[in-house]
Amino acid sequence: MLVLRERLNAGQKVRFLAFRGVSMRPMLRQGKDSVELAPLPERLKKYDLPVYQYPSGKYVMHRVIEVREDCYVCMGDNTYAYEYIKPEWMVAVVSAFKRGNREISVDAPLYRLYSRIWVALYPVRKPMKRIYSAIKRRLCP
Repeated sequence: MLVLRERLNAGQKVRFLAFRGVSMRPMLRQGKDSVELAPLPERLKKYDLPVYQYPSGKYVMHRVIEVREDCYVCMGDNTYAYEYIKPEWMVAVVSAFKRGNREISVDAPLYRLYSRIWVALYPVRKPMKRIYSAIKRRLCP
């Protein structure tokens, strides 16, 4: 990650496979999709997709769902827990991602619509997932 930070500090963009895990599904698939990281803007906005590093050293990429004076509230698209992230933990921000053969900019209107709808649906996603899991268990014991 040192090379990543050096390139970002030089104002360059960096592309690599999406992080390990399922927290950004359905948007990003582990080992299949890649992301393009850009240097951080002066201040992140709601719906931005930053990469940040916890003091423990762990890197995470989750969506900003609220901007506060002293921190950012982030959450993965496939998670239900809020994370309170200090601005100094931020490393980079996603500027585009590649899903299959399609390159998608975070400025694309359809992506912006997706991110807003996905955040707005947060209150119903968890109950819907439970219902889906219960149905799946009943149909496929």
